[in-house]
Amino acid sequence: MAVATYGSEKAYSPSSSRGTALQRPFQIVVIAADFLLILLSYVAGSALYGFATASTADGASVGAGLIVGLVFVALAYFQEVYATHRLLNLVWQMRKAVFIWLVSLTVLAVAAFLLKSTDNLSRGTVIIFAAMGGLGLISLRFGWQVVLGTSFARSRLVDRKVVLLSLKPLDFTSGRFKDLRRNGFDVVRHFVLGIDESDDGHWEREVRDVIRQSRLADVDEYLLAIDWNELPMLRKLGHYLRAVPQPVRLLPDDSIADIVSRPFLPVSGTVAVEIQRPPLSIFERLQKRCLDVGVAIFALVVLTPLLLTVAMLIKLDSPGTVIFRQSRRGFNGKPFDIWKFRTMTVSENGQTIAQATKKDARVTKIGRFLRMTSIDELPQLWNVLRGDMSLVGPRPHALAHDNYYDELISKYVYRHHMKPGLTGWAQVNGLRGETPTIDLMEKRVEYDVWYVSNWSIWLDLKIMARTTSAVMFQEAY
Repeated sequence: MAVATYGSEKAYSPSSSRGTALQRPFQIVVIAADFLLILLSYVAGSALYGFATASTADGASVGAGLIVGLVFVALAYFQEVYATHRLLNLVWQMRKAVFIWLVSLTVLAVAAFLLKSTDNLSRGTVIIFAAMGGLGLISLRFGWQVVLGTSFARSRLVDRKVVLLSLKPLDFTSGRFKDLRRNGFDVVRHFVLGIDESDDGHWEREVRDVIRQSRLADVDEYLLAIDWNELPMLRKLGHYLRAVPQPVRLLPDDSIADIVSRPFLPVSGTVAVEIQRPPLSIFERLQKRCLDVGVAIFALVVLTPLLLTVAMLIKLDSPGTVIFRQSRRGFNGKPFDIWKFRTMTVSENGQTIAQATKKDARVTKIGRFLRMTSIDELPQLWNVLRGDMSLVGPRPHALAHDNYYDELISKYVYRHHMKPGLTGWAQVNGLRGETPTIDLMEKRVEYDVWYVSNWSIWLDLKIMARTTSAVMFQEAY
């Protein structure tokens, strides 16, 4: 049996318990910060509304801030929002904070209705309070990222001391292991058990020795680094680890992780694992459609002066129509006409269409600027309102390109499981513009397929936020 330390971490010593000793006070600080922020947001909201309306706030109604604060921290605590390793996950924290905040406000509204005290609550105060509190809680999450990013916090505020077991030496520079400590796992021992089918007695003694040493180190749980081809040993190892009262977790390789991360349904004592997710549910489609319509209408109203200016510049720059329409495929392969500002001297829409290249002679003077800034895509907001497209999704290609790549790339058709978008996961990850090789298109399709399989409303918001920087710093022509 080989015994190793994890990366540059030292073997367990009594000083390692300092991290655990600091966890509880730090969690209390985080809880107190949330509660005080909520309370101060209510006081500030009441003062601002009173100042704006020249009215006197009812001091008794300050209790509403206390109720919301208590409900929020209680729900957050039971949802493990204040676990140190959870605080390191910014996206998860923001999603939970917003959800729990909305639930807490709902509890306030229901309590006020049942207690017949709605007259004591100022609607203006509650609206300002909801906005200030929500923004404050989100800002606080960014603040904890900075605090926990310090070397002191990383070395002191870890959550769990764990023993890592594997059947072979591990590469601790790989993505599978390098962020363990950052995510709250303090690996105090790494044991390489090996696989020796010829001597079960020796292997059993090794496992029992691991358990004995782990008890001396007072570890919180066990991590098993098992690969796909080592799965038969998992059941055998699990049998011996039943002797320990701590949690035992599997740290799988990519093959296992892909399977266990998928949804499943119970079927007669076993499970059916989802290999391909269905199209978005009715509720998911409703979320996405509300976001599409709301943002598209707002953008069209705000951008109307820009759109009219661009239309005039196109008309003055070269003869032809202002809007260029081209046939594309949407959800489930349904064809539609996509709208774009015309940027070329040609309007190709046939069986053979050449992609735009760098210094393409077909691109007009104003068209080069429009393509570089992606302003030429803005008329697609109309496609979004019509329901042909979404704000976020796989970028639609010309029919000629669809037919060509569909025969070469096996997963290409999977892109049509969702509406095409103005922007997409591939585009914000650097795959924007020309795809002169099959490898580049395969990479784009890989990102598109991942998006379709992992869609969430939060992912759409993230992509929309990253689109601005992608347009500014990625080259397109």
